[in-house]
Amino acid sequence: MFGDVDDAELEALAENMETHGLRDPVEVTPDGTVIAGHQRVRAAKRLGWKEINVIVRYDLAGEGPEAVERHFVETNFIRRQLGPLARAKCVKRLMELEEGRGTARFGFTKKEELKNRIAKRMGLSLRSVNRYLLVLDTPVAIQAAFDRGEIPIVTAGKVALLTKTAQADIAHRISAGEKPVAVIGEHAKGGAESDVGKSFRRLLSSLRREVPQVRGQRDQISLGRLQKADASIREAIVVLNEFVSGQGQKAT
Repeated sequence: MFGDVDDAELEALAENMETHGLRDPVEVTPDGTVIAGHQRVRAAKRLGWKEINVIVRYDLAGEGPEAVERHFVETNFIRRQLGPLARAKCVKRLMELEEGRGTARFGFTKKEELKNRIAKRMGLSLRSVNRYLLVLDTPVAIQAAFDRGEIPIVTAGKVALLTKTAQADIAHRISAGEKPVAVIGEHAKGGAESDVGKSFRRLLSSLRREVPQVRGQRDQISLGRLQKADASIREAIVVLNEFVSGQGQKAT
């Protein structure tokens, strides 16, 4: 996720350290593993320094490897000049570390709580967190275009809401050299949007058909299934609200 800075940036860091010293000590675990400050260590070696000041994080080591990695990710997110895709991957990895399992298995309510906590810790808005996560649901070619700055985060996030067929076509055309924004614009105005509309109508039809059948039978459904259904319903409501809001904005 985090590569080394290029030679020019490393040289600038070394010059700064030679002039001003090591202002921020490197953070390490008790066994000497660097948690924060890998580039400062590289710069110190370039300067020929034999020793540097460090802070030994017994507290993080005591909390376990997840706490160490979480601090590592957060520190790099804040201190490093990361590319857009690396920032998105940081957000997703922090969510995974909070639960110790993949984000695909989170319930809706728990996922929203995690997003809010991470947004506050990273100095992001909840909307930015959601958009970063949407970008990671798109094909690799679209993620790469986003990372190169050819697609803004809002546009990349919208691609994730298109059908898989539309996403695959966009990715193929971008890989073939077409302009990403133009290709995505075609799908947003054309058939892909009608596909979404058809899916939306099918969803409404299903709700109208199924809800009356379930109504009045609550006492026959187990508590566990009700809790799972509640999470799914809440997530569906959020998606429907976003869809309706988006359609309303287009109409104005």
